[in-house]
Amino acid sequence: MNDSIRSSYVAKPPQYVLSWPTGIQLPNGPSDVLLSQWFDFFMDVRVPITIAAIYATLVHAANHARKTNKEPIAFAKTSLFKYLVLAHNMGLCIYSAWTCWGMSGAIYQSVFSATRATMGSTSGSDRLAQYLKGETDLIGGGFWRQLCDVNEGIWENGLSYYGFFFYLSKFYEVVDTMIILAKGKQSSMLQTYHHAGAMLSMWAGIRFASPPIWIFVVFNSLIHTLMYFYYTLSALKIRVPTALKRALTTAQICQFVFGGTFASLHMFIYYFNPSTGSHVSCMANPGQSFAIFFNVFYLAPLTYLFVNFWIESYVRARQRAAAKKAQ
Repeated sequence: MNDSIRSSYVAKPPQYVLSWPTGIQLPNGPSDVLLSQWFDFFMDVRVPITIAAIYATLVHAANHARKTNKEPIAFAKTSLFKYLVLAHNMGLCIYSAWTCWGMSGAIYQSVFSATRATMGSTSGSDRLAQYLKGETDLIGGGFWRQLCDVNEGIWENGLSYYGFFFYLSKFYEVVDTMIILAKGKQSSMLQTYHHAGAMLSMWAGIRFASPPIWIFVVFNSLIHTLMYFYYTLSALKIRVPTALKRALTTAQICQFVFGGTFASLHMFIYYFNPSTGSHVSCMANPGQSFAIFFNVFYLAPLTYLFVNFWIESYVRARQRAAAKKAQ
């Protein structure tokens, strides 16, 4: 297929994807919005590392205390505490839905509209036939460029905005752990690792404007919408069927597997950039590939912990209940 026709293809990643990301300029952050003037500050790696370390240390100390003292704190027994927990869950549910909706709109506008404009009225079967003859690109000229090009794609059309605030939300989500500890319970390894790692993973994706971070923002916000809706129902004492709880946990695991796999695919993509008149890698610099590696390495143990949680909650719990009933 002629390079001027083939707008994207899969090939070996460039050598620099394995380089250490140093001296890489900050991407453009959101402008003229709340906290946008703090973009540079929050992109300093010392911010998420410090907060994550303090969070993990304090949780470890609190867990140690909870081994012998499982009594909820006095405030956790008040009506005000229950209302605050309800507001917390409802707020995160609404915020997550807003993020998912906004990012979905940005992707549709920048990616699918561009692809549709490139493809015109050509049907799927005709386009496949043209591709096999080497006459056109299968997906459409604008698809991968809109995903990968920081200057022209979804980064400028919404990802820098929604992604930055989604990154900031990871600091607030530690309130989940505070609620658990206030109720006299311990924070699990899954809970602590999940929150601390999410801060650093989102930092890497936004700091280097790594194209696949849109996957984390879209799918994680969707899962969080459902998850905090479930927590809201629980706070309202509305019983949720176990089948729905199991489906939610399963969706979280699928999110990690699919997200990590599709994110890694970006490293092998080359797209045609009209600005340069040549094909360029989706990974513009080693920082973008570093963010992918970091997220994949974070997701691997997280997936393991979630699978263990799934087995413990829905398999072994059922076995224990059956054994107890048989006695």
